[in-house]
Amino acid sequence: MSGDRLGATHGRGGVGCPWLPQSTRTNTSPVNPTPQVLILGGGPAGAAAARLLAQWGLEAVVVERSPDPDPAAPSLAESLPPSARKVLAATGLLGVVEAGGFLPNSGNTALWGGEGRRDDFAGGATGFHILRSRLDRLLRGAAAEAGAEIVRGVARLPEQGAEGDGWRVEVALDGGKRVEVRPHWLLDCTGRAGLLARRYRVLESEAPTLAVLRRYRNDSGWENVIATHALVESFGRGWAWSVPTSETARHVAVMLDPQLHAVMEGAADLSAAFEAEIANTALMHSITTPAVSVGEAWAVTASMYTSSRFASGRALLVGDAASFADPMSSYGVKKALASAWLAAVTVNTAIRTPELAETAADFYGRREQAMYEALREGLASQVAETGLGGEGAVGTGGSANAGPGASASDDAFWDRRARWLADRPEAATDANSPDGPSAEALRDDPDVRAAFHALRLGSGQLRVGRRDTVDRPLVIGNRIRMAPALVTPRFPAGVRYFRDVDLLRVVHLAAGAANPGALYETYSEWAAREDLPPVDLANFIGVVALLVADGVLVPGR
Repeated sequence: MSGDRLGATHGRGGVGCPWLPQSTRTNTSPVNPTPQVLILGGGPAGAAAARLLAQWGLEAVVVERSPDPDPAAPSLAESLPPSARKVLAATGLLGVVEAGGFLPNSGNTALWGGEGRRDDFAGGATGFHILRSRLDRLLRGAAAEAGAEIVRGVARLPEQGAEGDGWRVEVALDGGKRVEVRPHWLLDCTGRAGLLARRYRVLESEAPTLAVLRRYRNDSGWENVIATHALVESFGRGWAWSVPTSETARHVAVMLDPQLHAVMEGAADLSAAFEAEIANTALMHSITTPAVSVGEAWAVTASMYTSSRFASGRALLVGDAASFADPMSSYGVKKALASAWLAAVTVNTAIRTPELAETAADFYGRREQAMYEALREGLASQVAETGLGGEGAVGTGGSANAGPGASASDDAFWDRRARWLADRPEAATDANSPDGPSAEALRDDPDVRAAFHALRLGSGQLRVGRRDTVDRPLVIGNRIRMAPALVTPRFPAGVRYFRDVDLLRVVHLAAGAANPGALYETYSEWAAREDLPPVDLANFIGVVALLVADGVLVPGR
């Protein structure tokens, strides 16, 4: 953030490419003390939300402590899967990231549960291996180019005024001046620091995790691994990962439970402790041994947490401020961007249609909680695949509550997580996901399976059976609106979209289609006219099978 009440970074009127890291454009206009939206934090969540809101014509001010970090300082490397392209496109940032010069992410090499495998992403799709410091700078530049105001300074703990008055935030600008800002809406995008979010934080104390990281360089490259693959490996005391930042440079991390194993026990320093843990691995040891370490090791906490609430008054907790999922999920930045998109949609709705403000905030909170629950549930299968942990796995040498320095069984790390993840409910991750059974559950539903096989064999024309609807909040465009949804036996609260298919549109088109194949073609043509993403045929037939099983569509001759 810039000096005094000046130095706001604006997107209009810069010179050169606005999102290049070296581009720092300042403006001498004062900070508006009553912006429509104040965003605390300029990481991926804050920058993405600011870009969207500015593009939609709202005034967004971002308070960021250090938009230009020391390039020599350690920066976390992360991998974005190909599926992140969808949310990058939705936030208008895909082109920015594609032009950022990041190494492509083509797949994973794993040594998990003692089994090795190499998996390229389907269809040759690629994601990105990114350095967070560079990515953050690119995204802030893109937000500024869209018209958001980036201010250098430090925000104090927000204070809530009388009911309906919103929030007050004192910002200490770099030049020493203090400004009280009273935004119409406040977004806490301060990540794990959680300036406002800490009031509502719920720690997952059953599974604490510490990440110890180090950078490596091998000028000859690595012959035993694919240069564009992320690497993951499980071992008794935890797990490890490696992300390439170029063909000759990699970040390597070990993930440990500090309550089970004293990380520094018997080590002269953190780097020595890191090397001792790497000695317990096979894949990571094979890439660090021929390489040269760059700098010392460093550690960051990586424990999971959520929030007791995600919306408070006219404030939203966004990205890692709202919740943090285990890095094993590989959804860190992707989750932050998805959260930012929905937060921007929520604020845009609340400002432009105030009568829906409470509905929109409640919708946001429910979906944030559902996202977190789904990511946590997804960890269960990864833990199970290690072949470690589970019922009765804690040995006689220790327990799942062993403290630092205590003796713990070789697989206590995994046992602790298996117990913690047991019997967790599944939840949906898509903003418009219905309240009802998941796609995985429906695959095993005998009625849906029977309908699916009948449709594959050919059922002729479909006619409309029961068609009851109810209004429920849905994201349509850049707002949350009350829109009709189908009421069915399996979705009594209403369902409009399932597997990215608009069910009401399917029902509307069914009467004019000669058979399910023709219905698919008609729906695909409609989706293309509406500039919607294409729908996979198998998913579409599965959705039609669901409608048949629930009596919404009836096979006829």
